[in-house]
Amino acid sequence: MKGVRSRWGVRRKTTAAAALLMIVVLVLSGVLLLEVLKRNIVSTAHDQAVTSQQQVLSRLVDEQGPPDGRVIYVWSRADPADLLRAVGQPGVLVQLTDQEGSVVASSPPMSGDIDLNSPVLTPGDTFESRTDNDSLLRIPNDFVYVSEGIVVNDEPHTLVVAVPVNLQTSSLTVVAIFVLAVGPLLVLLGALTMWWLTGRSLRPVRRITDQVRTIGGANLDERVDVPPTRDEIAQLASTMNAMLDRLQASDLAQRRFVADASHELRSPLATLSATLDVARNDPSGETWQELSPVLVSQSQRMGQLVQDLLTLARADDAGLDMRVADTDMDEVVSEEIARIRPALRQDLTVYIEPVRLRADASKLQQVVRNLLSNAGRHAESLIEVRLSTVARNAVLTVTNDGDAIAPEDQEKVFERFVRLDASRARDTGGSGLGLAISREIVRAHGGSISVGEDSHGRCRFTVTLPLPRDAS
Repeated sequence: MKGVRSRWGVRRKTTAAAALLMIVVLVLSGVLLLEVLKRNIVSTAHDQAVTSQQQVLSRLVDEQGPPDGRVIYVWSRADPADLLRAVGQPGVLVQLTDQEGSVVASSPPMSGDIDLNSPVLTPGDTFESRTDNDSLLRIPNDFVYVSEGIVVNDEPHTLVVAVPVNLQTSSLTVVAIFVLAVGPLLVLLGALTMWWLTGRSLRPVRRITDQVRTIGGANLDERVDVPPTRDEIAQLASTMNAMLDRLQASDLAQRRFVADASHELRSPLATLSATLDVARNDPSGETWQELSPVLVSQSQRMGQLVQDLLTLARADDAGLDMRVADTDMDEVVSEEIARIRPALRQDLTVYIEPVRLRADASKLQQVVRNLLSNAGRHAESLIEVRLSTVARNAVLTVTNDGDAIAPEDQEKVFERFVRLDASRARDTGGSGLGLAISREIVRAHGGSISVGEDSHGRCRFTVTLPLPRDAS
């Protein structure tokens, strides 16, 4: 049964829940209504019986003598039937029974054959039939009575005053039958109404589902219709369109990435292939010696490109593999400067303060290498490197006196395979992945990287990394 419910749709579940709720409400309200009606009938009849009993006893005592304590004594030479006929009440049944429970007199006289099941009482005791009807949903008897033990001409008797409730009981039965008959019809009507309303409410959802089902990789530019209701369905449609926007942007980025990667790999592969063909056609073997630097250079270039692509793929998938430890950032920067300084043709100015971080030293080394290599390709005559602490952050700046980057391009330089200088040859330029990798590494350390201009209008890259909380 649980498996069946799990396969139910929202419409069936909502209708079933509504039907179950209506059944519970109708049952509880029906029981409450019947119980209230029953208790009202019994209470009203009981009050009338008590009032009539007091009137009957008052007449008996006033006419025949005062009571002695709680026991009522009645002295009369009249026949008991004549006595009750004289004190009887209209619409009320009065019976006088002896110690064997036999009716010795009644008013009206024809009611003597009615068995009220009243217990035999000793003089001074009382009994109320209302206690017999306290059970929940129990239909009351035809009479509600009160009885009291009295003494008539020195003989103990039981005086019973009863009020008929058979008419009210019949009405109560009719109400119960009506509840039982109409209740299922109301539940059915409510379930059908809920089925219709739920279907009407879910119609836009089905339309959105059908539209999304037809959207694939070939038509990611399509969007679902947003209803003008401004409700949850409209929010769902808007969220679905936003998701499709992200999917389309991701698909375009992936396609562009694959196209750029294949284009970047094609150049070194073509060079290697051409070089190998030339060397192979030289039987003397001298060409191998001449072309080996080209083969090594292109192989290294292709290897670096593949490594960069793998790094970005890992960053996109599960994040970079970080080996965080206490790292002296000043040593990382100094080592990279010492490595690249002999290959630079520009003047290199360095300002370094001691800075310690919790970081992956090898990853930060790659960031510094990428920034220095980028500055070396673009600088005219000067490169400046500065490392300091500012507001509990380590700040590394690499400035060069090459052309500044336009504000509209300052974010593009961190995208993959982006070259702002389209005229530059690929062999002299980078792959367009260094700054993209640097941004991923800096973000993985909780920092940021940006590009702008210094006060002299020179191009400046700024890396900001947070210091440890316990750093002084």
